[in-house]
Amino acid sequence: MDYSTLNPETLRALTALYAKMSKVRTAHAVLMSLAVVFWFPLGVVLLRLLKVKNTVRWHAIWQSFGLVLLIAGFGLGCWVSRKAGSSMESHVILGTILFVLFLIMPIIGSFHHRSFVSKGTRDYKRHIHVWGGRIILVLGFINGGTGLKLSEAGNAGYITYGVLSGIIGVLYVGVWYLKVRRAQTAIAGEETELRESANEGPQISK
Repeated sequence: MDYSTLNPETLRALTALYAKMSKVRTAHAVLMSLAVVFWFPLGVVLLRLLKVKNTVRWHAIWQSFGLVLLIAGFGLGCWVSRKAGSSMESHVILGTILFVLFLIMPIIGSFHHRSFVSKGTRDYKRHIHVWGGRIILVLGFINGGTGLKLSEAGNAGYITYGVLSGIIGVLYVGVWYLKVRRAQTAIAGEETELRESANEGPQISK
C-alpha cells in the first residue's frame, strides 16, 4: 500500500489500528504462553509431586484457571487474525484445533475420575486424558513457535520462548522419570519381600 496517497485522517486511523494490533498480539502471546507452556505443564507436575488430600480436585482447579488464560488468549488471537486477514495461516488453524481439544480434555478427565471412583479401575479414558494431554501440549509448544514466526518476533522473543519451553520440558521429563523410578523401586521392593517371605517359610525338622 502506498501510504503517501492516504489523507491524514485515514493514516492516523491506520497507525492507531496497527498500534492496537501490536499490543493485542503481544497480550495474546503472553496469555497463550502462560497457559500452554507454563500453567498446564506445571499443573501436571504438581499432580505427580504433591501428596496431599484431594490432589485431583486441586489439579482440576489449577487447570481450570489455565483454561481461563487460554480462552482469553484465544479470543485476542481471533481478533488479531480477523484484523490482519490471517485466518488461513497454519498457526491460526492449528491453534483453533488445539483450543477445542484443550476444552475437551477436562471433560474426558472428569469422566475418567468418576469411572475410577465408582469402579476402582482405570480404563481407556485415562489413557486418552493423559497421552492426549501430552500430545496437545507438545503441539501447543510447536504452534507457539509458528506464532512467533507469523508475528515476525525478534530474537529476544525466540530466546525467551525457547528458554522457558526448555526449562518446563526438562522439568516435565524429570518428574516423569522420577515417577517411573519410584514405581520400579516399589515393584522391586515388593518382589524382594515376597522372596524373603518364601525363604522364611516353615522349616521341616529332620
